[in-house]
Amino acid sequence: MTIATTLKKRATTTSAWVLPKEESCIAPEEIWSNKDMDPTPYEYRRWTSWTFFTYWISDLINPGTWATVASFVSLGLTWWESCLAIFVGGFLVSVVITANGYVGAKIHTPFAVTSRSVFGYWGSKFVVFSRMVIACFWLSINSWSGGVFVTLMIRSIWPQYARLKNTIPASQGATSGDFLSFFLFWLLQLPFVFIHPSKLKWVFNIKAIAVPVVALGTLIWAVVKAGGNASNALSNPAHRAAPGAARFIAFMTSVTACQGTWATLSLNIGDFSRYCKSPNATYIQVIVVPLLFSLLSVFAAITAACCAFVYGDAGSYYQPYDVVALWDTSAGGRAAMFLASLAWALANVTTNITANSISAANDMTSLAPKYIDIKRGQLIAITVGVWGFAPWKVLATAADFLTFMSSYSIVLAPIAAIMAVDFFFVKKSKVDIYELYKPDGIYRFSKGWNWRAYIALAIAIAPNLPGMINAINSTVSIGNVRYIYMVSNIAGDFIAILVYLLLCRFFPAYDSLVDVPVHDLIQPDSTDYGHYGSYGHEQYHNGSGNDKDGGVETDVKAV
Repeated sequence: MTIATTLKKRATTTSAWVLPKEESCIAPEEIWSNKDMDPTPYEYRRWTSWTFFTYWISDLINPGTWATVASFVSLGLTWWESCLAIFVGGFLVSVVITANGYVGAKIHTPFAVTSRSVFGYWGSKFVVFSRMVIACFWLSINSWSGGVFVTLMIRSIWPQYARLKNTIPASQGATSGDFLSFFLFWLLQLPFVFIHPSKLKWVFNIKAIAVPVVALGTLIWAVVKAGGNASNALSNPAHRAAPGAARFIAFMTSVTACQGTWATLSLNIGDFSRYCKSPNATYIQVIVVPLLFSLLSVFAAITAACCAFVYGDAGSYYQPYDVVALWDTSAGGRAAMFLASLAWALANVTTNITANSISAANDMTSLAPKYIDIKRGQLIAITVGVWGFAPWKVLATAADFLTFMSSYSIVLAPIAAIMAVDFFFVKKSKVDIYELYKPDGIYRFSKGWNWRAYIALAIAIAPNLPGMINAINSTVSIGNVRYIYMVSNIAGDFIAILVYLLLCRFFPAYDSLVDVPVHDLIQPDSTDYGHYGSYGHEQYHNGSGNDKDGGVETDVKAV
């Protein structure tokens, strides 16, 4: 078949997009699945505590994190109050991340599959779709931010780039130069997306060295710029929040914003922890996440406070590219601008790879396994996901939509909390991974939906909806309900956990509870791995096997 014929068929019929049916090592023969959704093979389980440490360096040290911290100064917090808010928020979200990471490391299934044990085989689709959309959204926003850094790099070499003729209408919220830089960043980022992160170790290592150096240099520049007024800038920031309720509200709003930033990854951390050698490797995240988050926050908060004092506007210099652009005053400044922009752009690339493109691709694979595998999913995410969200419009003219997407943690945070509490407290850490791949298995619940989880989710979201509406449109008065939204993640998690545990206590789903966990692929015999075979699944449910939990924890070396 020629390339032209193939393209013609794919343009005219969906059947031409059907993937060759792969033989899953776990899904029933009649169910369409693929190996990307199978439990992680033994030989791929290489992640250790050190891997998680380097992973979080790649994720946490990025322009988005810097901007989040710096924005707290504009709320009226001092630099140390901003850092404290980051530490508290980082610790709270790290508990959920570690819990769900442990689940992924225990049963080695991706998030999209694991969620079936909580929300039901079909009910999990909403959860997976929600996570996929948010991943694509932030992939798009980060890519646009990367384009801004490309602009600064080009300007540092050819200053006339800033005067590039613009043919784009002002209503688009971007210029011809912005689009060109965006396209260049997208083009440079494209090949990295299709390379497995394990083969990009050198990129992550460069970032781990370059970005902290740039952060330190930026901090020193800001302090020097403030001069003798640096102490006053740090202790009395512009627009300092008044003592009492106003300051507490600013602090707790910052804590919640920190939690919301990583609400998405607290859901699908299992996509990465499934590659762990041991579940114990996930524990380090409780320390690493708040520690690294707080470390970068020191640089960002001090820089923001000094810039706000020097330039007189606390809300204008929280984005790293706004700060770096101030260096375009001399040859040496432009050299620093180029190097700093290069480091931050690299940080955006690594974050997009680890936190966004892979996550979105995994979700797409679960939603449409007949048509999408990991490679196709990443291609869709990096093209349709990036360009389809039109980030230039979002950032320029749709502030309300950006606020809405940022506020979507009121949905994602309770979902993550429910998943964690279900595994540890409802199912007592006992899951049968074979049943996760059966539409009519024990995780069917009620027609494929676990109504207990969705009632708990709805009740957890309800009190925070007025606050989200007010955040989008401040003219809508919501009274004292705004105090609930101020701690939306904490309130949502608490309500979701309480309601879900009560529903499971009084209306238990007995069919989904197993006495003997099956946390790994069953080894049929000494030479054949992967399927039930003569050494069958039923034997394990009757109590066969020898494991400290009373279940199956065998390691399979070939799948």
